[in-house]
Amino acid sequence: MVAGHTLFRIILAAMSIALPANASAEKLKSCSAEMAYVGPPTISVVMPDVVSSPAEQTVPNSDGLSALFADMFTKSKAASMSVGLANQTGPIWSETLGLEDAEKLHYWASVGKSFTAVVIMQLIEDQRLSLDDKLSNWIDDVPNGDLITIKMLLDHTSGLYSANEDRTAAAKGEEPLSLEDNIKILNRHGALFCPGQYWRYSNTGYLFLGEIAKQIYRQPLSQIIQVQIIDRIGLKNTRMIIADDDMSDIAKPRSPDDQKSDIRTPGPAGPIAATSADMIAFWRAFLAGDLVEAKTRDQMFAELFPMFDKSTYYGLGVMAIQAPDSEGKPAIWVGHAGGMPGIRAFVMIDPVTLQYGAVALTGDGPASAVAYNMLQEWQKGSPP
Repeated sequence: MVAGHTLFRIILAAMSIALPANASAEKLKSCSAEMAYVGPPTISVVMPDVVSSPAEQTVPNSDGLSALFADMFTKSKAASMSVGLANQTGPIWSETLGLEDAEKLHYWASVGKSFTAVVIMQLIEDQRLSLDDKLSNWIDDVPNGDLITIKMLLDHTSGLYSANEDRTAAAKGEEPLSLEDNIKILNRHGALFCPGQYWRYSNTGYLFLGEIAKQIYRQPLSQIIQVQIIDRIGLKNTRMIIADDDMSDIAKPRSPDDQKSDIRTPGPAGPIAATSADMIAFWRAFLAGDLVEAKTRDQMFAELFPMFDKSTYYGLGVMAIQAPDSEGKPAIWVGHAGGMPGIRAFVMIDPVTLQYGAVALTGDGPASAVAYNMLQEWQKGSPP
């Protein structure tokens, strides 16, 4: 699991709250104009043509996969874990270990940003929104809101502080921050850089995207996701978490230290609880053009910004990760990572063979390492 552990450290660094070295740490009150991007070079990932019709196919090496999963679950010391593996067509192999009696779903943390991004891209396809629309058209009093575009919110180049990192807010407890709370925190911290100038992860940017979708549809984001994604592709074990939900069917965060996590707090920045099989089904449908058109999907991967290292990149609600392939050669994988104390989640897809791995766990085990190793095993016995 050497490569997997390395990948896990990369992802943890990418999700860190530290400001990138290439971005100024000086607090900015306002900017007079959008700035050209001056960070490290971006990349793009070209997705192949994808079909969505299911094909009859047996799951390869099922016993071997189960044995490897059981071994990795034990070694990871996770409290619970769910894994899903699949090709673009055919059955999805999935197994889960360690759940308590009432628990059926795992929380996917920031992996859920891809659901929010898909809703926004659907609005763009319908010409009800544009990537160039300004945040101030929808939400007032945000630093540089008249310069920040929808695209910048999606790809984290807005320069907005991530309000969940505010120590004062964190000290108040686990209640979700309101839209007004987020805006107050942003104004207290000021802009981190001028819009478009650098890349910096911001959960608050995705909170704003959820609010924009809510204003356009005049419905809560949970209803939008239900209709536009869950019902549309027939997911049976997926839901968006809302503040007053009964959480008994979702695996609880299990952190070994004193940190506590409330999975209601991220909102549109991490809204989804699901089985690993349903998460695979979402990504298969997304890449197949069942949720957005192929040209829209390609746009989401067309410009990926370096995160906090030379191996992870961020596009429009999607990630790309550099890691070795099954032969040890350099390769690019796509998907998304997520995590909070007591929760880890990771989706990784080979864009060449279109083979999928998804892992969610409770505890502090390496979800990315498990996904990487399980997918490598899947690829050995499964034809592209």
